Amino acid sequence: MFENLITPEFKQIFKDSIDTLLAQNSLSVPCILKYENTKRELCYNCVFDPISQRSSNNPKSDAVQPFPFGSVCPVCMGFGYNDTSSDETVNLAIIFDSKYWLNWGSESSRISTGMVQSLCKIELLPKFKNCKEMIMDTNLSNYDNYRYSLAGDPQPAGLGSNDYIIAMWEKS
Repeated sequence: MFENLITPEFKQIFKDSIDTLLAQNSLSVPCILKYENTKRELCYNCVFDPISQRSSNNPKSDAVQPFPFGSVCPVCMGFGYNDTSSDETVNLAIIFDSKYWLNWGSESSRISTGMVQSLCKIELLPKFKNCKEMIMDTNLSNYDNYRYSLAGDPQPAGLGSNDYIIAMWEKS
């Protein structure tokens, strides 16, 4: 009797509705996923000194930001290396109020002030697991500290298809 309540058409309506919520110009907000800087590259602006393993504080002949001989390179600040940034902007649906969180049943005892929940497509799961923190809503990040770190493993969600993930974030 109840096996026909959730039809393939109903599942498609659900999927289309969530996809609409997550669309870039809908209810999602741009967030930055920050990763650990693991790649170092030699400074493109100054000559590297292999003996001291630092900048020689001499500009290259094709320096992008020229500086006086013997002064500190303005690009690498005298270190001789530049960390490559691997930050990435993604769109997430953010839910602030715990009353409206999805699938929060057993996690309710670990809810603390300042936590938020995000909903997004499953494709972001590996990125979430590798990020060190998230800056929520780049439009607001200049006004307050909106840095969050994962508060547990992201959970697959969906109506029988696991097309989405729900993640809990706590303020850093």
